[in-house]
Amino acid sequence: MSLRVRMLALIGLFLALLAGAGAAVMIANARDAVRAEMASALDLGVAVGRAEAGRGAVPDAVAALDRLGLRHLRFVVGDAPPEPADEGEPGHPSVPGWFRALVGVAPQAQALSGGDGRVLLTVVAEPQDEVAEVWEDMRDLALAMLLVGLLLLGAAWVAVGRALAPLARIEAAVRRLRQGVYEPGPRNGLAGGGVPELARLGTGIADLAGELAAAGRENRRLGQRLIEAQDRERRDIAREIHDELGAALFAIKVDAGRILRLSEEPKPEATISERVEIAGRARAVLSMASDVHRLSRRILVRLRPSLLDQLPLGEALSGLIDEWARREPAVRWSLDVAGDDAPDGIDGLDEVLRLTVFRLAQESLVNALRHARPTRVSVTVRRRADQVEVVVTDDGPGFAEGQSMETNEGERGGLGISGMAERVRALGGTLRIGSDSGQGTRVAACLPCAPAGLEGVA
Repeated sequence: MSLRVRMLALIGLFLALLAGAGAAVMIANARDAVRAEMASALDLGVAVGRAEAGRGAVPDAVAALDRLGLRHLRFVVGDAPPEPADEGEPGHPSVPGWFRALVGVAPQAQALSGGDGRVLLTVVAEPQDEVAEVWEDMRDLALAMLLVGLLLLGAAWVAVGRALAPLARIEAAVRRLRQGVYEPGPRNGLAGGGVPELARLGTGIADLAGELAAAGRENRRLGQRLIEAQDRERRDIAREIHDELGAALFAIKVDAGRILRLSEEPKPEATISERVEIAGRARAVLSMASDVHRLSRRILVRLRPSLLDQLPLGEALSGLIDEWARREPAVRWSLDVAGDDAPDGIDGLDEVLRLTVFRLAQESLVNALRHARPTRVSVTVRRRADQVEVVVTDDGPGFAEGQSMETNEGERGGLGISGMAERVRALGGTLRIGSDSGQGTRVAACLPCAPAGLEGVA
């Protein structure tokens, strides 16, 4: 059942209850009024009957009384039971039996006796006329109420239909949202038809559609940036493999082939120069193998830090700082790791958060040394009750006055920071890169301990 039908049914039920209550009150009042009228008419009939009966013969008195046309009264000779009046006569309009039963007033009779105790005549007060008048009044009132009720229901049908008309547009907008179409159309199409509640609902749906559309565009932008980051990373790794690993393997192949040919030549004794060449090429093979090993480790570190598989996060960060300290001894390095509200500190984080924290610190240190040329770099990692904070600062030149980098502007910091910004946002966190009054650079990230993921963020 639709809302419009339910509302009209409720209005109709209210009108029916109102009509029923009114009818009950009218019938109760009519019952008392008819009884009072019958009692008054009977008293009048008794007085008139006594006066006429005392003047002469009873039949003549009854005829004379009937000619008077007294309302509600009939006079019967003797004490015979009176016959009911015929309701089909013009003076007695037809009244439904159920209505007479509701009024519940029966004819009243009183016998008049003479001096010898014999009943001369009987006075009968009949309520038919009075009940018929009440029936006519109630019938006319019922017809008027029916007409007014129909007009009211018609007006309510039109008014409720106009008021609920925006629901169809709102339903269509919700259907489009469910289908992934985040354009609800003109905002005035969801205005609510003058109903404040529907207007607020329509406005909320329009705002939700706009936010979902913006979120969809942002997700597509993030997806494109992630694909670009992956492609760039793959190109870099492929170039390193081709330029360094490929060249090293080719050199190893050449030296190993030369050594093999020298060892297979049918000479009784190798000359001193051949022995020196074999030893030199063997050392070259060992050197190239060592270079290949270092290159493979560097590529593996870029793909997946092995420290995280071997050590807790705190020790892995400490090892990262120690490695940079050996490379850049002129820079003062500091690391502050604390778990304020967790007994296991940052080491109890899940794998995704551990890798993200490590990558943030690693990429921030690379960018600090590559662009800032600092003399002091500090890394701070703190775990709160529900979030992890990562802050990397340096004393380099920093940004210009008032310049900063939000998470949606990660491309300004290069591909690595852009990828980290997108990863932080995908996990439901925030990343801000800026400078305090143009002095130094500060990278601050805040990550929830329970990563929301892309679906949760959306």
